[in-house]
Amino acid sequence: MNGARVLAVTAKTLRGLRHDPRTVALMLLAPIMAMLIFGFAFGNEAHDVKVLVVNHDNGGLAQSVIDRLDRSKLHVETATSDEAARQAVRDGKQTAALIFPAGFTPTGGPSGGKHAEVFLDTTESQLAAAVGKAVADAAQQVAKDRGLAAPVGFDNAYAYPGAKDARFIDSFVPGIMAFAVTLFTTLLTLLAFVNERVSGTLDRLRVTPVTEAEIVLGYELAFGIIATVQGILLLSVAILVYHVLVLGPVVLAGLLIVLAAIDAQAIGILISAAAQREGQAVQMIPFIVLPVFLLAGIFVPIQTLPAWLQPVSYVLPPTWAIEGLRDIMLRGWGLEHVWLHVAVLAGFALVFTTLAILGLRRSRSA
Repeated sequence: MNGARVLAVTAKTLRGLRHDPRTVALMLLAPIMAMLIFGFAFGNEAHDVKVLVVNHDNGGLAQSVIDRLDRSKLHVETATSDEAARQAVRDGKQTAALIFPAGFTPTGGPSGGKHAEVFLDTTESQLAAAVGKAVADAAQQVAKDRGLAAPVGFDNAYAYPGAKDARFIDSFVPGIMAFAVTLFTTLLTLLAFVNERVSGTLDRLRVTPVTEAEIVLGYELAFGIIATVQGILLLSVAILVYHVLVLGPVVLAGLLIVLAAIDAQAIGILISAAAQREGQAVQMIPFIVLPVFLLAGIFVPIQTLPAWLQPVSYVLPPTWAIEGLRDIMLRGWGLEHVWLHVAVLAGFALVFTTLAILGLRRSRSA
């Protein structure tokens, strides 16, 4: 082995990178972005979990429990109506409602005393667990402070009885479905468009009467058909293999997957305008994958992210697809509840499609 020749190859490679600043920037920035996003996504516990408290007790015991709830984890608000508090949880506006009856007593046995009610939304298992722990810790502290022989009693009730025994995979699979559709549709569209540009196919297509709008819409129709089949397959695997809960309309869940795919392919076409070859297209993938993978609520609830980062999650189309799929599959909601998710995904599709058309027109001018 000749060391001089090794150094010569090294110098040649570095000189080549000097003329490709985009590649160097991506190589340096992608790992930093990955570390920052991973740290923010997994370095935080649940906080600001929304809880409504209804207190009918005049004896002071309930207030003692309320005062000891961990406010670093829970965002506690008060209400006066039991049913209004429960409805807020059913509507997805609150994670839980704590309802203390008049004459609330510390007797923990099922036949003695009056228990408080924890009315819980279990569709986000991490948030539900945070509420359960905070309530248990507060009750234990009150019992200790007052020297009570019996624990303070709580009874659980569930906003969505069909999902009260939901497993982690039941809330995980909707996220994976939206992520898989977004990842593969964006990647395939991006590489296909760059390949057509590099091979000259796109230029030959442009000398025909076909317009940029027709090219983009043609791709959207093709990938929309593929996404429909993909959505059917994904839902079939989820139901038949993992036995996930699907309490709402399956067709509506499929619609959200198709809309997520249309958004993804429009993003792929838009990004392809900035990539001159397949290598540059692949280098852009981490900047698409990592934010979606970590900020769209697949693994950790968006509420656990820093407050300043949470708005970024809602700029990502998969976030709306994931939330909508969970609402349909775990809450059993229909279009009357998830119409906003459908509208936002359709709006993203319109915006990204328009930008993709404009991007193709600019690349033709260039």
